[in-house]
Amino acid sequence: MLLATLLIDYPILRDALSHAPGVTVTWEQSDLTAGNDHRLLVWVDGDDDERAAFEAGLEADPTVTTPLQTAAFDDRWLYQLELTPEGTEASVYPTVIEEGGVLQEASVTHEGWFFRVAFPSDEALERFHGFFLERGFEVDVRKLRDTRESAGGGDAGSQFGLTSRQREALVAAVEAGYLDIPRSCTLAELGERLGISQNAASERFRRGVETLVENTVYDDRAP
Repeated sequence: MLLATLLIDYPILRDALSHAPGVTVTWEQSDLTAGNDHRLLVWVDGDDDERAAFEAGLEADPTVTTPLQTAAFDDRWLYQLELTPEGTEASVYPTVIEEGGVLQEASVTHEGWFFRVAFPSDEALERFHGFFLERGFEVDVRKLRDTRESAGGGDAGSQFGLTSRQREALVAAVEAGYLDIPRSCTLAELGERLGISQNAASERFRRGVETLVENTVYDDRAP
Protein backbone atom coordinates (compact mmCIF):
# COMPACT_ATOMS: atom_id res chain seq x y z
CA MET A 1 0.00 0.00 0.00
CA LEU A 2 0.97 3.62 -0.50
CA LEU A 3 0.59 5.62 2.72
CA ALA A 4 0.00 9.33 2.22
CA THR A 5 -0.13 12.09 4.82
CA LEU A 6 -1.69 15.34 3.64
CA LEU A 7 -2.85 18.71 4.97
CA ILE A 8 -5.75 20.08 2.91
CA ASP A 9 -7.74 23.30 2.81
CA TYR A 10 -11.08 21.51 2.63
CA PRO A 11 -14.49 23.20 3.02
CA ILE A 12 -16.30 20.66 5.23
CA LEU A 13 -16.71 22.20 8.74
CA ARG A 14 -14.56 25.18 7.74
CA ASP A 15 -17.18 27.74 8.75
CA ALA A 16 -18.00 26.01 12.04
CA LEU A 17 -14.34 25.87 13.07
CA SER A 18 -13.76 29.51 12.15
CA HIS A 19 -15.96 30.28 15.17
CA ALA A 20 -13.95 27.95 17.43
CA PRO A 21 -10.22 28.03 16.59
CA GLY A 22 -9.36 26.04 19.74
CA VAL A 23 -11.45 23.01 18.74
CA THR A 24 -10.10 19.85 17.11
CA VAL A 25 -12.53 17.54 15.31
CA THR A 26 -11.42 13.94 14.78
CA TRP A 27 -13.18 11.63 12.32
CA GLU A 28 -14.37 8.32 13.76
CA GLN A 29 -16.60 6.78 11.11
CA SER A 30 -18.43 7.49 7.84
CA ASP A 31 -21.54 5.78 6.49
CA LEU A 32 -23.04 6.16 3.02
CA THR A 33 -26.78 5.41 3.04
CA ALA A 34 -28.81 3.85 0.24
CA GLY A 35 -30.01 7.35 -0.62
CA ASN A 36 -26.39 8.53 -0.96
CA ASP A 37 -26.55 10.52 2.27
CA HIS A 38 -23.18 10.81 4.00
CA ARG A 39 -23.25 10.53 7.79
CA LEU A 40 -20.24 10.99 10.04
CA LEU A 41 -19.31 10.29 13.63
CA VAL A 42 -16.74 12.77 14.90
CA TRP A 43 -15.07 13.55 18.20
CA VAL A 44 -14.93 17.20 19.23
CA ASP A 45 -12.15 18.23 21.63
CA GLY A 46 -12.22 21.54 23.49
CA ASP A 47 -13.52 23.23 26.60
CA ASP A 48 -17.18 24.17 27.20
CA ASP A 49 -16.85 27.65 25.73
CA GLU A 50 -15.12 26.34 22.61
CA ARG A 51 -17.75 23.63 22.16
CA ALA A 52 -20.53 26.20 22.46
CA ALA A 53 -18.84 28.36 19.84
CA PHE A 54 -18.41 25.33 17.59
CA GLU A 55 -22.08 24.39 17.91
CA ALA A 56 -23.08 27.95 17.06
CA GLY A 57 -20.83 27.76 14.02
CA LEU A 58 -22.44 24.46 12.96
CA GLU A 59 -25.80 26.18 12.65
CA ALA A 60 -24.39 28.45 9.94
CA ASP A 61 -22.07 25.93 8.27
CA PRO A 62 -23.41 25.14 4.77
CA THR A 63 -21.71 21.70 4.61
CA VAL A 64 -23.55 19.97 7.50
CA THR A 65 -27.07 19.65 8.86
CA THR A 66 -28.04 20.16 12.50
CA PRO A 67 -25.80 17.85 14.56
CA LEU A 68 -26.76 15.27 17.15
CA GLN A 69 -24.56 14.98 20.24
CA THR A 70 -24.45 11.30 21.22
CA ALA A 71 -21.93 11.08 24.07
CA ALA A 72 -19.69 13.19 26.29
CA PHE A 73 -16.44 12.39 28.15
CA ASP A 74 -14.75 15.23 30.07
CA ASP A 75 -13.65 17.72 27.37
CA ARG A 76 -14.53 15.36 24.51
CA TRP A 77 -17.88 15.02 22.77
CA LEU A 78 -19.11 12.57 20.12
CA TYR A 79 -21.34 14.04 17.42
CA GLN A 80 -23.30 12.57 14.55
CA LEU A 81 -23.28 14.83 11.51
CA GLU A 82 -24.90 14.57 8.10
CA LEU A 83 -23.53 16.35 5.07
CA THR A 84 -25.73 18.75 3.13
CA PRO A 85 -25.78 18.54 -0.69
CA GLU A 86 -22.95 21.11 -0.70
CA GLY A 87 -20.96 19.04 1.79
CA THR A 88 -21.64 15.82 -0.14
CA GLU A 89 -20.38 17.44 -3.34
CA ALA A 90 -17.14 18.40 -1.57
CA SER A 91 -16.67 15.05 0.21
CA VAL A 92 -13.69 12.95 -0.88
CA TYR A 93 -14.84 9.87 1.05
CA PRO A 94 -16.67 8.21 -1.90
CA THR A 95 -13.47 8.57 -3.94
CA VAL A 96 -11.48 6.83 -1.19
CA ILE A 97 -13.95 3.92 -1.27
CA GLU A 98 -14.04 3.71 -5.07
CA GLU A 99 -10.25 3.60 -5.27
CA GLY A 100 -9.93 0.83 -2.66
CA GLY A 101 -8.36 3.20 -0.15
CA VAL A 102 -8.34 2.99 3.64
CA LEU A 103 -8.80 6.19 5.62
CA GLN A 104 -6.56 5.62 8.63
CA GLU A 105 -6.90 9.03 10.25
CA ALA A 106 -8.64 12.33 9.61
CA SER A 107 -8.89 15.41 11.80
CA VAL A 108 -9.56 19.09 11.29
CA THR A 109 -8.93 22.42 12.99
CA HIS A 110 -9.48 25.95 11.74
CA GLU A 111 -6.17 25.55 9.87
CA GLY A 112 -7.39 22.68 7.67
CA TRP A 113 -7.87 18.93 7.38
CA PHE A 114 -5.19 16.37 8.18
CA PHE A 115 -5.53 13.06 6.31
CA ARG A 116 -3.57 9.82 6.62
CA VAL A 117 -4.80 7.42 3.96
CA ALA A 118 -3.57 4.22 2.27
CA PHE A 119 -4.07 3.32 -1.40
CA PRO A 120 -3.32 0.13 -3.34
CA SER A 121 -1.66 1.85 -6.31
CA ASP A 122 0.01 5.03 -7.56
CA GLU A 123 -2.95 5.63 -9.88
CA ALA A 124 -5.46 5.47 -7.01
CA LEU A 125 -3.41 7.98 -5.01
CA GLU A 126 -3.17 10.27 -8.04
CA ARG A 127 -6.95 10.25 -8.48
CA PHE A 128 -7.41 11.03 -4.77
CA HIS A 129 -4.96 13.92 -5.08
CA GLY A 130 -6.63 15.04 -8.31
CA PHE A 131 -10.02 15.25 -6.58
CA PHE A 132 -8.78 18.19 -4.52
CA LEU A 133 -6.83 19.87 -7.30
CA GLU A 134 -9.84 19.79 -9.66
CA ARG A 135 -11.87 21.69 -7.05
CA GLY A 136 -9.17 24.23 -6.31
CA PHE A 137 -8.44 22.94 -2.80
CA GLU A 138 -4.90 23.61 -1.58
CA VAL A 139 -3.01 20.37 -0.85
CA ASP A 140 0.22 19.98 1.15
CA VAL A 141 1.61 16.44 0.83
CA ARG A 142 3.55 15.90 4.06
CA LYS A 143 4.73 12.33 3.61
CA LEU A 144 4.55 9.37 1.22
CA ARG A 145 5.62 5.85 2.13
CA ASP A 146 5.47 2.70 0.01
CA THR A 147 4.91 -0.49 2.00
CA ARG A 148 4.42 -2.77 -1.00
CA GLU A 149 7.98 -4.11 -0.86
CA SER A 150 7.60 -5.28 2.73
CA ALA A 151 4.18 -6.77 2.00
CA GLY A 152 5.73 -8.81 -0.79
CA GLY A 153 8.35 -10.33 1.47
CA GLY A 154 10.94 -7.56 1.40
CA ASP A 155 12.93 -6.28 4.34
CA ALA A 156 10.87 -6.26 7.54
CA GLY A 157 11.96 -2.73 8.38
CA SER A 158 10.94 -1.21 5.07
CA GLN A 159 7.36 -0.72 6.29
CA PHE A 160 8.82 1.94 8.60
CA GLY A 161 11.08 3.46 5.92
CA LEU A 162 14.25 1.83 7.26
CA THR A 163 17.00 0.60 4.99
CA SER A 164 18.24 -2.95 5.59
CA ARG A 165 21.47 -1.57 7.09
CA GLN A 166 19.62 0.78 9.43
CA ARG A 167 17.42 -2.08 10.61
CA GLU A 168 20.51 -4.27 11.11
CA ALA A 169 22.11 -1.53 13.23
CA LEU A 170 19.03 -1.06 15.41
CA VAL A 171 18.58 -4.79 15.97
CA ALA A 172 22.29 -5.21 16.75
CA ALA A 173 22.15 -2.32 19.23
CA VAL A 174 19.32 -4.02 21.14
CA GLU A 175 20.90 -7.48 21.04
CA ALA A 176 24.32 -6.20 22.14
CA GLY A 177 22.92 -4.15 25.02
CA TYR A 178 23.83 -0.72 23.59
CA LEU A 179 20.47 0.60 24.82
CA ASP A 180 20.71 -1.00 28.26
CA ILE A 181 21.14 1.09 31.42
CA PRO A 182 24.02 0.90 32.06
CA ARG A 183 25.20 0.01 28.57
CA SER A 184 26.57 -3.46 27.99
CA CYS A 185 28.15 -2.45 24.70
CA THR A 186 30.09 0.62 23.56
CA LEU A 187 29.62 2.34 20.23
CA ALA A 188 33.01 1.02 19.12
CA GLU A 189 31.93 -2.52 19.98
CA LEU A 190 28.68 -2.02 18.08
CA GLY A 191 30.73 -0.93 15.08
CA GLU A 192 32.88 -4.07 15.36
CA ARG A 193 29.72 -6.19 15.49
CA LEU A 194 28.52 -4.54 12.29
CA GLY A 195 31.95 -4.61 10.64
CA ILE A 196 32.14 -0.83 10.31
CA SER A 197 33.90 2.05 12.07
CA GLN A 198 32.64 3.67 15.26
CA ASN A 199 31.68 6.85 13.37
CA ALA A 200 29.82 4.87 10.70
CA ALA A 201 27.97 2.89 13.37
CA SER A 202 26.98 6.11 15.12
CA GLU A 203 25.65 7.68 11.91
CA ARG A 204 23.75 4.53 10.86
CA PHE A 205 22.21 4.10 14.30
CA ARG A 206 21.16 7.75 14.58
CA ARG A 207 19.68 7.84 11.08
CA GLY A 208 17.81 4.63 11.80
CA VAL A 209 16.35 6.02 15.02
CA GLU A 210 15.37 9.28 13.28
CA THR A 211 13.65 7.40 10.43
CA LEU A 212 11.82 5.08 12.82
CA VAL A 213 10.54 7.98 14.94
CA GLU A 214 9.44 10.02 11.92
CA ASN A 215 7.46 7.09 10.51
CA THR A 216 5.83 5.96 13.76
CA VAL A 217 5.32 8.40 16.65
CA TYR A 218 6.27 11.77 15.15
CA ASP A 219 3.30 14.12 14.70
CA ASP A 220 3.55 15.22 11.08
CA ARG A 221 0.68 17.69 11.40
CA ALA A 222 3.27 20.32 12.36
CA PRO A 223 4.50 22.51 9.49
